[in-house]
Amino acid sequence: MAKHPDYPGASSRLVNGKEYWRFRANRHARQITLPGQPGDEAFEIAYRRAVEGRAGSAEIINMPGRALPRTFGHAARRLETTMEWLDFDEATQRKNLRLIERFLEMQVDPDYPLTWRDTPVEHLDADRLRAIIEGIFLANRTVAKHLLVAIKKLLWVAIQVEKWIKPQDDPSLSIRVRVPRSTKNPAWPIGIREKYEERHPIGTPARTCYALGFWLGNRRADIAALEWCDLVSEEIELFDGSLVLIEAFDFRQKKNRNRHGGREMFIPVVDKLAAALEPLDRSKGGTVLKTAYGRTFSEKSLTGMMRHWTRQAGIPDGYTLHGLRRTFGTYLAECNIQARAIMDAMGHSSMTVTDEYVREANKKRIAVDIARAINQREEKRDQAKRRANLRIVGSQ
Repeated sequence: MAKHPDYPGASSRLVNGKEYWRFRANRHARQITLPGQPGDEAFEIAYRRAVEGRAGSAEIINMPGRALPRTFGHAARRLETTMEWLDFDEATQRKNLRLIERFLEMQVDPDYPLTWRDTPVEHLDADRLRAIIEGIFLANRTVAKHLLVAIKKLLWVAIQVEKWIKPQDDPSLSIRVRVPRSTKNPAWPIGIREKYEERHPIGTPARTCYALGFWLGNRRADIAALEWCDLVSEEIELFDGSLVLIEAFDFRQKKNRNRHGGREMFIPVVDKLAAALEPLDRSKGGTVLKTAYGRTFSEKSLTGMMRHWTRQAGIPDGYTLHGLRRTFGTYLAECNIQARAIMDAMGHSSMTVTDEYVREANKKRIAVDIARAINQREEKRDQAKRRANLRIVGSQ
């Protein structure tokens, strides 16, 4: 029996010296005879019909929401009914649906109209999947990474939910897409921060936004929505047994709020933040950050306003509100705070991002240690030279 690499599921056998072709979706499916040889028009039509699950001559009309059994289209429909999918927030669902639909509309072979929507899941092997991802990787590696994740969700349905294929047959196991670390939204260096603080005095919306972004280390949405009622006073017993009364912002992050309610945050107000908040009017309540007219900022408006405020301070474009969040993470790592504590302070869902801050801080510490070692070595060398140059004059 021989298989053809361009026709998944098709195989041939010799009978009395003549080669006959057949199609079988899997070992449990019935066998379908294919006329002629690969490349013949009759063979192509019969193969396409067999893959689509229709051996007869009736045409299938593409109805909205249709899905042939055990195909990727079927997996996509099943995915939307799983509790894991329903646990995603609406934005995540929309993003994944766009990527999944993009994959489903791709042709299996550019010379034939068959798409992955109507192709059985078991016919996607590692080589074909790699070709799909590499084709997109050359244009946009971030999209390639997200598309691979979307396809993995369909394969998860086929493996874990419907048991169409075995885990060891997952074609995505050997494929990884690595995206270089983004250079957008860099942390603000000390010089940039001092320049901003000099231009925007305490009490202005520009300085309040900056202080909240830096010293709370949270996202734009949380800064815009933060209210005075989120500022609480609590008596905390420390690890050494002492009691302290502190002010802290107690709120839930907006990210993943629809999914699991958002991560609960408790962030004590440090002295610099307290100084920035002290002159603000708290009597009317509402959001902490307000415009000069006493109105609430929208999330999107803060991005544009931060660009305006940094330009006023003569700061180059690129230093953003999200960059202040990174500044906070970098600051904590440079203070030698443990990675787990940084993760909790910033509300990260995993250690992946947190570890980046720690690695960067450690790289700087190592570089400083190296510089110190060089200086000490050179100082010893210079001292040795000075001793060698001393002349001892004997007395008569």
